Amino acid sequence: MAERARLRVADEPDVQSQALERLLTDQFSAIMLDVSAELDIVWPACLAFAAEHGTQLSSAADQVIPRLVGTIGDHALEHTAAAPELDPLLVAMFEQLGRTQFQQGRDLNGLLTAYQSGAQVAWEHISRAAIEVQLDSRRVSRLAQTLFMLTHDISARTTDGYVREQSERGLVSHRARGELSGLLMSSLPDRNGVLLAADQAGWPVPDELSFVLLRDDGEPPLRTSPRLDPEWLVVHVDDIVGWLVPWVAGIRPRLERALGDTPAVIGPPVPINDARRSMRVARIARRLQAGGALPDRLIFVPDHLDTLLVHRNPELLAALRDRVLAPLGQVPEASRDRLVETLTSWLRHFGSRSAVAEELHIHPQTVRYRMDQVRQVFGDALDDPDQREQLFLALVWGPPSR
Repeated sequence: MAERARLRVADEPDVQSQALERLLTDQFSAIMLDVSAELDIVWPACLAFAAEHGTQLSSAADQVIPRLVGTIGDHALEHTAAAPELDPLLVAMFEQLGRTQFQQGRDLNGLLTAYQSGAQVAWEHISRAAIEVQLDSRRVSRLAQTLFMLTHDISARTTDGYVREQSERGLVSHRARGELSGLLMSSLPDRNGVLLAADQAGWPVPDELSFVLLRDDGEPPLRTSPRLDPEWLVVHVDDIVGWLVPWVAGIRPRLERALGDTPAVIGPPVPINDARRSMRVARIARRLQAGGALPDRLIFVPDHLDTLLVHRNPELLAALRDRVLAPLGQVPEASRDRLVETLTSWLRHFGSRSAVAEELHIHPQTVRYRMDQVRQVFGDALDDPDQREQLFLALVWGPPSR
């Protein structure tokens, strides 16, 4: 069989351009079918988009092809390559596609990759048509340059729509989340109002939440900004900074990862209409941290409720310590701290000499020697359950203040 007849055209560039435009217009449906097949692989939502915007895509042939071919004329070749200007309707369509992509919670990268893949498929058709009309290499190069600049322009329009939607939604969501956190931290939050505000903010309402105290009133600004989870609400109450965190399964390790070295205080979990109580308890724990009764690191208040109970009334605790620790007044100050440390460990470990030695990093015989001194000071009080209980309260939840 003879070689397939090729389209014969005159050598003049204008004639070639006209022939290329006719050929691409005739092949546009086939090009779009192949492009759609490729997009269906890399962008599954392609078919739904094509069905929704079929009329606009069909009319694109009347706009894009003449403008594309128009870039290879003699006059156009004298200037730097530039993407053909898109019709405002097409611009709006691609911007809306970016908005829709964000609204549906899809990643933008997949769509931009689909554009690139579609452009490669389209170029296979365009390059074959250019060869068929015997276009010279300079004009073929300009066609390729223009096509991929056009693809970049379409990508930019889509990205712009995506970012605009993200920004607008973010402003609305930020405002709604601020109103929600303010409502949750109010003195008497209305549950129905909270549910309505949570719906507007797109915040899933938990059964319980916890107040995470990051900075208390009068404290210096945070040195670093902990990583905020999208499910957590930022709270500013006067000079207090914190988060409201849904108390759900796995929340402890998530908070530990997010807070790192930040010495935050995680309040107890409470019903959603009682967030201020969680904040109040967290602030009590923060004061105990400052006083040395709790460690200066990230703490979960539910793990230290006993300490909070003992220290809830400092005056009563001080009175108890003054009374039960009065015998230590006869001990020289140089020895007093060492005996208090040993007695505290002895009470904590229920008299286990080996456990005390391990905790204090001393020899068991040293423990025995020190406890003999303690017995000389306190006498039979160490064997009396009631007095030993009071010593336990006075010492185990923090050393007595000097």
